[in-house]
Amino acid sequence: MSDIRLTCDETPLAWPQSISLDDLKVCSTCGIRIHSPSPGTLQILTRRQGGGDGVTIDESNSVGADYRGQRYTIEEAVFHTPGLHIFPGQKEVYPAEYHIHMRTMTDPIRYITIVIPVSHLITGTGIDYFKAMRAKPDPAASRPTLDTLLTSSIGATLQYQGPDIRGRTADIRDTSACSSSNERQFILVLTPCHIRATDLERIPREGSLSTDPRDLPAPGVTPKSAVPSDRLLRSVVYAVPGILDKKVTQASTTPASTELECKPVKVVNGRDIIDVDGKAVDVKALLGIGEDASVTHDQSYITTLGKPATMFIGTLAGLLLADWLIYTFIWASFFTESDRLAQWEPIKIWTFLTISLAAAGFSGGILALFGLENITNK
Repeated sequence: MSDIRLTCDETPLAWPQSISLDDLKVCSTCGIRIHSPSPGTLQILTRRQGGGDGVTIDESNSVGADYRGQRYTIEEAVFHTPGLHIFPGQKEVYPAEYHIHMRTMTDPIRYITIVIPVSHLITGTGIDYFKAMRAKPDPAASRPTLDTLLTSSIGATLQYQGPDIRGRTADIRDTSACSSSNERQFILVLTPCHIRATDLERIPREGSLSTDPRDLPAPGVTPKSAVPSDRLLRSVVYAVPGILDKKVTQASTTPASTELECKPVKVVNGRDIIDVDGKAVDVKALLGIGEDASVTHDQSYITTLGKPATMFIGTLAGLLLADWLIYTFIWASFFTESDRLAQWEPIKIWTFLTISLAAAGFSGGILALFGLENITNK
């Protein structure tokens, strides 16, 4: 931001044809962020008092802006026809300008004026906004917010310091603002907004409640002297980006809890019934449970919880049965009688015992599986 302040004779700024935007110093941290959470009534109040240099529009008091590390709040919005500034690339003023005057609420007190060029000869955003401006607004009508005119797609702005332009007209060139030390930054939006030709004529007329030229807003002030090129290059800042995106508040990732409504259960004809939106619904059907829900539940329980215990008991029973068979028919017949035992060599004895134990384990496992299958199929 430049500290050079233009004088009353040099404002409103008339951009010279000889200077290109490429000649300006670029500021990448001079953007402004607009906040307009709710729309204003956009009622056309009246022409401005104390000079009558424009038409006052009732914007929302919630309009604010973040600029240069401070929060600004709206003072008033004024619609000028025709415009006052000559923008780069233009030889004359735009058909209209919309001025948003703002100030800080805390020290140091500073002021800004956002200048939005308006024309019926271009296409772009803004037509719905200006259409909604009425002397007698319709409460049921949809009214756009101010940020629909000021979006990040605008790109760049020009910024310079100068005196308050309010109250100054072609006949009243100097006001107390010309000698004031208040710091006021003008932010010139380079992208014009679109307005219908009928609204361009209607808005100042409705604000005056008359078609008499004497009642219409007074002609605006024009600069008395041009700004020298070297002074202009040191006093005007080319802000890229000029309008910043809105701050996006990240939504909470915590899922919203769902509260279940507790409703009484009634027994009708032996069935549990609950009222859902005035209809009697079976509780089992509501929960997706069929008639054999209890059987399915028991079977699932046996399968998941009873299977290891059943396997262990079946294996133990199979081993006991195999041990009894071996002891009764094999051990008693072949090993308790000395004459037969003497005929067995040690290696044969151990081989026989190994085979017998393996057979016992195998038969026990088969028995355990058989018992488990019978239980889980019931």
